[in-house]
Amino acid sequence: MSDAAADGQFDWDAWCQMRRAIFERQPCLNSYLGLDLIQAGPGWARLRLALRPDVMNPFGAAHGGSTSALIDSAAGHAVAAWCAPESDRIMGTIDMQVHFLERAQGRELIAEARVVRGGKALAVASVDVRNDGGVLVAMGTATYRLGAPGTPRRNED
Repeated sequence: MSDAAADGQFDWDAWCQMRRAIFERQPCLNSYLGLDLIQAGPGWARLRLALRPDVMNPFGAAHGGSTSALIDSAAGHAVAAWCAPESDRIMGTIDMQVHFLERAQGRELIAEARVVRGGKALAVASVDVRNDGGVLVAMGTATYRLGAPGTPRRNED
């Protein structure tokens, strides 16, 4: 994390707008699911998933794949925020664990992600997912392979 990002000199609102333009306003899984980046800061991110019928299972709870995608995206935004403002050094998710704790029901799910450990080649983030009643419904960890600062993203990742 850069000194500018850590000491409050970085424009996190502009950074979030840039991330939304990439992940929410172009055709991709995030936009299809309706994942919404609420806020982010140095090494953390908060995302929302509205519980619409098309992200639910037939039994009235969020589909596990929807919840897993929320966890992966929240963790990825947190790691990207940890890298800011250098660049988005994420080259791909290399490991992820999800623990489903309760049926994910309500109007929306909120994911809170924080970087647990970041280094030159890897970063690990943890994520808590709560429903709109504040109940912890899932938690997860995700590990990302990082490129060197300035390394272009490769299409095969």
